[in-house]
Amino acid sequence: MKVTVSEAQENASTTRASAHVLRVGYPGRLGGYSRECAAKMYASNATLSAYAGIDEVVNALVRGEVEAAVVPWSRGHQRPVTATHEALACWPGIRVERRLFRAISLSLLGPPDLCPSKVQRIVAREALFEECSEWLEHNLPGVARIECLHMADALDMAEGRHDTLAIAPPSLARRPGLVCLAERIEDDPGRVAQFAVLKRDTSSVRGQGYLDDAPSTSPDCVAGESDPG
Repeated sequence: MKVTVSEAQENASTTRASAHVLRVGYPGRLGGYSRECAAKMYASNATLSAYAGIDEVVNALVRGEVEAAVVPWSRGHQRPVTATHEALACWPGIRVERRLFRAISLSLLGPPDLCPSKVQRIVAREALFEECSEWLEHNLPGVARIECLHMADALDMAEGRHDTLAIAPPSLARRPGLVCLAERIEDDPGRVAQFAVLKRDTSSVRGQGYLDDAPSTSPDCVAGESDPG
């Protein structure tokens, strides 16, 4: 069959388009909710890049270093993530492509041989301490709480010491040196966080999606338009 020049050019363009790998940025290091959302949404069709914070990843989007950014939008009960909304106010050329709803579950992770009486500290991001403050007061009232910037930092400390626990999603207990010591420690078990996919263009919300929480045995995906981490 004879192929015309225009058809050959169209086929070549289609091949190039299908081979394109999207560059996606997210705030925080491996182990954070934003990274999990980006990985689940784009699977193997994107190159994921970590940035120090929300401002940094939005600036990377503005400069063209990435073509999309996945950032936290709001926490439970419609509490907006201030840094995300302030970044969007500074850059009107950035739009919300879609918003993702993710059920949040928190666990206490630590070394498998850690005795409760030996626990000296719990490490987590400030927001996660707020999410399970009642549980901690009831179960570990005398243990020091150490705040860190990224969830991965808390996991590193818990894995590297024999007297330290970390608060994180149960899926992150996959690390060789960590096990889940207590599940569902959040004070609001029904909390759903929102994450936004940002792209460059006019402002509009194009769609919405839903993401399961980590443990496949617990159907935490919440349907409906309601109000990370």
